[in-house]
Amino acid sequence: MNSVTRSLRSKCFNSGWQRSFSVTAPDNATHSCKLLVVGGGSGGCTIAAKFARRLGKDAVIVLEPSCDHYYQPLWTLVGAGITSVASTRRSESSVLPAGARWLRDSAACVDPKNQEVTTANGDQIRYEYIVVSVGLQNDYDKVPGLSEALQHKDSGVSTIYSPDYCEKTWSDMRQLKGGEAIFTYPDTPIKCPGAPQKIAYLADSWFNKANVRSKTNITYNTCLPVIFGVKKYADVLLKVVERKNIKVNYTTVLKELHVDKKEGVFVSTKDKSKTFVQPYDMIHVTPPMKTPDFLHNNKDITDASGYLEVDKFTLQHTKFPNMYGIGDCINTPNSKTAAAIAKQCYVLEHNLLSTMAKDNPKQKYDGYGACPLVTSYNTCILAEFLYDGVVHETMPKCKLLIVGGGTGGCSVAWRFSNKLKNSEICVIDPAEFHYYQPLFPLVAAGIKEFDQSKKPLRSVLPPGVCCIKDYAWHFDPCNHVVHMHGGDEIYYDFLVVSVGLINDYYKISGLKAALDDPCSCVTTIYSPEHCQKTWSAIQRTAGGHAIFTFPRDGAKCSGAAQKIMYLADDYFRKNKKRDLLNITYNTGSDAIFGVPKYAKALERVASARTVAVNTCCELVEVTPKHAVFVDASGMPITLPYNFLHVTPRMSPPTGLAQSQLADETGYLDVDQYTLQHRQFSNVYGLGDCTNTPNSKTAAAVARQSHVVEQNLWATMQGRQPSAKYDGYGACAMMTSYRTGILAEFRYDKQPCETFPFDQSKERKLFYYMKRDYFPYLYWNKIIKGKWNGPKKLPRLSNPFRTKK
Repeated sequence: MNSVTRSLRSKCFNSGWQRSFSVTAPDNATHSCKLLVVGGGSGGCTIAAKFARRLGKDAVIVLEPSCDHYYQPLWTLVGAGITSVASTRRSESSVLPAGARWLRDSAACVDPKNQEVTTANGDQIRYEYIVVSVGLQNDYDKVPGLSEALQHKDSGVSTIYSPDYCEKTWSDMRQLKGGEAIFTYPDTPIKCPGAPQKIAYLADSWFNKANVRSKTNITYNTCLPVIFGVKKYADVLLKVVERKNIKVNYTTVLKELHVDKKEGVFVSTKDKSKTFVQPYDMIHVTPPMKTPDFLHNNKDITDASGYLEVDKFTLQHTKFPNMYGIGDCINTPNSKTAAAIAKQCYVLEHNLLSTMAKDNPKQKYDGYGACPLVTSYNTCILAEFLYDGVVHETMPKCKLLIVGGGTGGCSVAWRFSNKLKNSEICVIDPAEFHYYQPLFPLVAAGIKEFDQSKKPLRSVLPPGVCCIKDYAWHFDPCNHVVHMHGGDEIYYDFLVVSVGLINDYYKISGLKAALDDPCSCVTTIYSPEHCQKTWSAIQRTAGGHAIFTFPRDGAKCSGAAQKIMYLADDYFRKNKKRDLLNITYNTGSDAIFGVPKYAKALERVASARTVAVNTCCELVEVTPKHAVFVDASGMPITLPYNFLHVTPRMSPPTGLAQSQLADETGYLDVDQYTLQHRQFSNVYGLGDCTNTPNSKTAAAVARQSHVVEQNLWATMQGRQPSAKYDGYGACAMMTSYRTGILAEFRYDKQPCETFPFDQSKERKLFYYMKRDYFPYLYWNKIIKGKWNGPKKLPRLSNPFRTKK
């Protein structure tokens, strides 16, 4: 029995195997296996699995000494406390294919001329074909003091590049209470070159969470002259380090550690004579790396640096055609990432099969690599590139891109999920939650709980639709692309913009600070962050002057500011505080409501509630005790307040307002009837961000989404849009805890009522519809694209009435 047989019998988990010959009949006497895979990492396991299926049982041997297989990209998250080392580890036997044979040993020497590998234990394995995938090893000894420091619990020195020490990084981050935190990048090729930055960014986020960031200086020392090797991502990362206030020292390498003094000695890569000492409280070291000794010392198969010498396209060895290489140990000039190995495996599989068939390899590896550059605990940049730093992003061009995951965006996504494949639809929105905003006044009046107004955004979108948690930074409709804040670009065939409006708090001096002060009595129902504060402030108000405001231009749901006022009035009455309070409604508009019929009704309600209504009165400043307004002539009016509810001015997001898609006021420029963009026919819009002259309410979006569905589908089919939006809008106005008015109207400001009776009259029906029916309708019908707006109910006549 020869040596390899003894070795395999003693070391393989299947100890009954005694074969020592190839499955290729003519070579039975001379070969141990058809294919020898040296290394059981990502590349080795993948190739072994591919060829074990193709070549049959016992044809493949995997030479791997470790019992454990690690998913190393997760070590960064281990270092940031997001997961554990145990979650990154599987037993090697569980990831190797059953059809391959695993020899728990490592290569000591490769003799390519005789097609033989000698193992560390002295065994010989003869192969027909060989794939080398042994990765890189940490060369700790190249930095004096590093190895000892890593083993010392309280040294403040750690690395995420080893399962033995990556949890130490998390421990060091938690223990740091301030001082100097240094992150290094060595002057050798390393695996996952983005990881040293990732852990620095995550450390910044942790220090902010732990309230020690203001006392901590973060420095990133890199041997490179740039922060990242691909210019597009380097430009984005420069903004990241600037925003995070991380100092970057370029062309700088860690030379030595003085652990007793907690100092790192660094040297310039441009001038080796220049060194400097940097003290640290915590230092994360990316160690220099090298190929295993059997490669480094074998000049027949490696280049001058010890890397396996292969053709960078075919991955075949430049001298020995039956040898291939994959992963970090080869001399291809690509970024050494796990994503690169996936592409390399495909190329290698097909080329090795060609070689086995005595044909020339034809598949070419283009240098593809990818690096998810985590920049915080909830953001990431996905860098993808080819040889020479050519950007190659694989985010597919979507058929339909929807920017905005609010009412309009969700409704359109659901409507087209029945017409397109869900994989062809993409929604961009930075929010974690989707809010039913018409419920905010009820939350502010203590009628509903805040949690009833929100659901996770992903849960209200159609299953399978791509949802990207980011916001549009720039629209480029000429090239059919949207640039996102995180640096990604999304290409589209058709675009729907439904980004709503944002609150411009800073257009009213002092407002933001007053809203953020939990002790102030300044509130608003127009944001999820502050609507709960309104209820608290109402309950605390015992007397004095209560003011409610609405701006002249740029606000959604003009009735909401009055709803909370009437509900507050009713609360004050129920709790016997109303006689101690004066209530004022100041609006920048020239009427209490934009539709004359309902304006008259609301004037009667305000009069009956003894609410003072001031028109053409615009809020411009908030101080701790006074609200400053200007009248139609520009004269300032200062009013004291004990309670102040503000409707902030609003505007479209900057990304839209500054794009080619916007009109001169910053709103999406669409035809008011078809909702198609006036210049770009493949772009549609709906909701608050458009320049249509309708009231900006959720009810309007229900009707608009139906029109967009019909017209966009026609555009996709090459036809002209024909459906028309008539400007329908509605506002269910609560006037007390038991009554309401239901306003419905069109572009011409004429009522367009659903019920066969006067809806401007206060009724209990409208209160209960607002409280109970409309939320059900919204969550189950409107945002799922199943509601096109109400149909007018017929006016019923009395069949028993006697005709005169």
